[in-house]
Amino acid sequence: MSNGITETKVRYDRRDHYVYQDISGEVLWAPTDFIIELDRDPKTKRTYRKAIRRLFKFLNSGKHKLSWLEMNDSRMREFRAFCLNETTADSRYRGNENVAKQTVNSDFLMPIYNFYHWVQKQGTYHPNILGFDPANKFSYQITSSLLLKEIAVSRNEKPNNNSLYPELYRDCDTRSRNRKDASEYELEELNNYIVNEYQGYERASLLLIAQIMNETGSRPISVSSYRRLQFSKEIIEREFFLNKQDSLSIVPKLAKQGNTMPVSFRFSTVLAVRNFIENDLEEFLTNIDTVNYDGHLFIDPNNYKPLTAENISKVFSEITTELGWPKGKSIYSLRHKFSGDSLDKHLDAAIELGFSANETAIALQMEKEMTHRSSGSLEDYISSRKRTMQQTESFKKSLKISELESDKTRLELERQKAIESAEQKDAENQALLLEIQKLQSQLKDGDIN
Repeated sequence: MSNGITETKVRYDRRDHYVYQDISGEVLWAPTDFIIELDRDPKTKRTYRKAIRRLFKFLNSGKHKLSWLEMNDSRMREFRAFCLNETTADSRYRGNENVAKQTVNSDFLMPIYNFYHWVQKQGTYHPNILGFDPANKFSYQITSSLLLKEIAVSRNEKPNNNSLYPELYRDCDTRSRNRKDASEYELEELNNYIVNEYQGYERASLLLIAQIMNETGSRPISVSSYRRLQFSKEIIEREFFLNKQDSLSIVPKLAKQGNTMPVSFRFSTVLAVRNFIENDLEEFLTNIDTVNYDGHLFIDPNNYKPLTAENISKVFSEITTELGWPKGKSIYSLRHKFSGDSLDKHLDAAIELGFSANETAIALQMEKEMTHRSSGSLEDYISSRKRTMQQTESFKKSLKISELESDKTRLELERQKAIESAEQKDAENQALLLEIQKLQSQLKDGDIN
């Protein structure tokens, strides 16, 4: 590691630990012990380790080397600017400064505040390194209410982020969803990565999850709860062929805040689900113990338990990180993409039909599609309008594009499966050839009676 600070991984008691040393080889026990005691998942630990390394890089970047015990509010602001400069200089930076500031807040400033909070609680490194005292009885170098958070007896008494992390960037609109929607290119990039890096049931399930999120706007919690029986042949035939419905309404077993609004699956999406059930899921269930199987579409291939919303978010976060997507863009970005695509579709259809592009009417329809609770005062009008819009050329065009995109992914998956099958067959043939050569050699030497 540069700037005279080294991080060494040590394997002890079947766990990985990290030792930090300065240029003279002296162990920096504060960050070393902090990471050891950090009771977080491996991904979060990596974030904290990265923040620690960035802190010491900052401390050694100036003309005068600073001690980590010399940090104060002013230097926290300097550290903030230093991190932003490092983040925007990264090759993965996509030019969105708000996203870069959010990254600095979550990946560097907040972990470092929590590091100094841990230091303060130790009581051995510095008596008043971090804290907040409205009575000014004590003078703290770093202002923060993290200590008060621990003793709060109710949620209402807990300090907000402004007092917990005073030097965070406040002008980056962390609640904004602008540019968090995935583009068509990013969706294709995501699908290609899954096809090439995963195999078997896991690959097929991840591709279908991405397709469902993109084509229905489902939330991860809802995707995790879909069951095989909800897509039975009997239900599909009844809804699409007998009742002449244009979509299949599925009520998720789990939804945000207990929401019971149905999610609409178009015929092409339903066909993809049926193909998955009849091929990938059936094959997977044949090869595992299905005693505890309760009908979920998506199962964790490692422990055979239903895939949870947390599992889904985690695996796609790992994938999009590998792809270099900016922080804040992952699987949920496909729901944002669905929202944007739906808005465009409704506007195009309204213009083609000569309707007024009434924002209230379109918003109400989108609330239903996105399963947002609404009073639905114009529900009858919206439903009628939707049926009319589905006859427009713009709607049919968007539907055809979606089907072609699904076919492209399916064909790429089948191509990859064929390649893998051929490679497996070749390996089996090679093994058989070696066995034949071995037997021929034994016969020649007279070893077989």
